[in-house]
Amino acid sequence: MDAWDTEKAEDTVSLENDEECIVFEISSDEQKFEFIAWILDISEQEFKQGSKFLEDHNTSFCVLWRLFSYLDVFTVTVENYYVDRVYRDSYYFYFSSKHFNYARFCKRLCLFYGRLEKDFYDYLSGELEEIFMGSIVLRPIVNRSIGRTLLNPRYFLPHEVPWKIRLAEYNVTVYGKKLHIRAFPYSMQDGETTSCAEITILNLLDYYSESYPEYHYILPSEISKLAEMNSFERRMPTTGLSYELISKIFCEVGFYPRLYSAQKMAKTKFRHMLYYYIESGIPVALGLKLGDENKHSVISIGHVAPDKEHIGRELSCAYDSQSRCAIWICDTADTVGSYCIMDDNKTPYQFSLCTEEKDDIADMPLLKLDGCEVEYMMVPLYKRMIMEAADAYDICLTILASVQFGIKDFMHRYMPEECGTKENPVVVRLFMASSRTFRKARDEQFQEKNYEVRDLYNMTIFPKFIWVCELATRELYAEGRVMGEVIIDATSSADRKTDSFIIIHYPGVICRRMPEDCAEVRDAEFEEIKDWHLFQAFHDNLDTNAWINSVY
Repeated sequence: MDAWDTEKAEDTVSLENDEECIVFEISSDEQKFEFIAWILDISEQEFKQGSKFLEDHNTSFCVLWRLFSYLDVFTVTVENYYVDRVYRDSYYFYFSSKHFNYARFCKRLCLFYGRLEKDFYDYLSGELEEIFMGSIVLRPIVNRSIGRTLLNPRYFLPHEVPWKIRLAEYNVTVYGKKLHIRAFPYSMQDGETTSCAEITILNLLDYYSESYPEYHYILPSEISKLAEMNSFERRMPTTGLSYELISKIFCEVGFYPRLYSAQKMAKTKFRHMLYYYIESGIPVALGLKLGDENKHSVISIGHVAPDKEHIGRELSCAYDSQSRCAIWICDTADTVGSYCIMDDNKTPYQFSLCTEEKDDIADMPLLKLDGCEVEYMMVPLYKRMIMEAADAYDICLTILASVQFGIKDFMHRYMPEECGTKENPVVVRLFMASSRTFRKARDEQFQEKNYEVRDLYNMTIFPKFIWVCELATRELYAEGRVMGEVIIDATSSADRKTDSFIIIHYPGVICRRMPEDCAEVRDAEFEEIKDWHLFQAFHDNLDTNAWINSVY
């Protein structure tokens, strides 16, 4: 087709090696359609069928068409000889051995918001970075062409939807211009060297290797070798991987993963743990069941804003048998219904509704994600993340209701109404954080007020990771403020129970423990804080849009 010949580009810059930097300006649906059809080598016959036909019959076209629908006017640069490390690995260990020829090179699109008012090379990297929306690799594979894709979600999500998503910082060099972008990697499976399972592994390791020096990236050929070491048949062409095998591969590359089965635990507890880990900034893999036979794997990286109207509708009770003290709790996990999903069959950053439904045939509860049954959750934990989410939650509730460390005796000091009742429950928000990030955030928050608390926090020794349970009322939570928190050692085991706490911080008092106080929890006492104030919720685990201003 000749609708988008490179000679018709808005701007074409010749390079010394005869490669061309082609720049397109796109401002209408017709131009979007013609550009996508050209870049994907859509045949003239299919082109004449229109966009609706291609949406239904070409997955790559469908994804690009829907991504571009979020944009009004934008500029695209096209690199025709791009070397993508994933596809090049698949090419040499698999596609090059085929009878028919496969191309070695990919194409890469880089998207910029709005029009470029001057020639591409006349821009400084900093100027382009301000309008850089992301990059998309196109592999020379029919239908499933989209390879490693890095997109800034701010441009590709509805502005009215407040979200919190875990992203990483990436570098993209476009014709000598080094640009930075915050994104989570996305890619389609090619159907032969990668299925949804391998894509889950690749994208998670892409994120972790970019974010933390402890981890390294592995390629499809390496995944295949690891899978062969732990299975009993050939792995190419791929037939997918079980979640047990996915978890084993993460063990092999240095993680300490935890695999949860939705069929072996209460669905509410499973849904709560999904929230706790996502709120901790830990992307998790979810195994889905599609119908009776098909399986699918996706990654959850964030969630939408909590439903403030739902706060207090679902309650649980923390009870101490010795004091017979009961504290009514509202868990923020019950206020979040939709999660951000990276699904290789759909566009990046899709929000999916997570619900508990009843199976009419088996007469048993099911956990579903947009109608698909959730079977597994694989959490790629760091080796120092020993305590699991459910154990941390149970320990925090035990502390809140305990005789020695309970919150009930301290709330009346700064709370005009009685807290911990059914009418006014204590709102708890549980998450894990690195002590470095958490201490930095609290130090900055306590600079304006709470000087005593700031000094006590800074003098306390923390492990590498901690579990934090923020405490609030419904009104305070809606305002983004908290009245205290319980901090637990994430390197501790569940058997330690309340001995795991490091700080218990209530209105006007604080109780701290140092590493040498391991066996002296009964001697721990609260210190009075003379000048105490409410403080802001911690929100540095996830990237956000306007939600931070309205909710937190």
